[in-house]
Amino acid sequence: MKPFAETARDTRAKASELAEKTAENARATAEAAKVRIQDGYGRARAATSDLAAKGREQAEVARDAAEQALEKGKVQAKRAGGKLKEVAEEQPMALLAGALAVGALIGSLIPKGDGPKGDRKD
Repeated sequence: MKPFAETARDTRAKASELAEKTAENARATAEAAKVRIQDGYGRARAATSDLAAKGREQAEVARDAAEQALEKGKVQAKRAGGKLKEVAEEQPMALLAGALAVGALIGSLIPKGDGPKGDRKD
């Protein structure tokens, strides 16, 4: 059997060696985690940048479509205004009759109520 002092020295050496290996493993694990985090951050940043670029492109397409629709609307409104003016000058009675017909149609679509609450006779 070994003397107690020698056993204690061996145990201390093994404990020290184990502590060094544990520290080395912890450093390696931390470094690997750091690399993975940096890689994930880089991918997330690239994806965000791509999404922002696509969003800008879509906004530009939408803006162009809105401008085209506005221009078409202006042209159609001008054309309709010209037609209305033409009809008003050439056939004012027909225009008046049409307006009365539209007014009567709208009036017929309004639901009939009992009138104001104070006017009821029960």
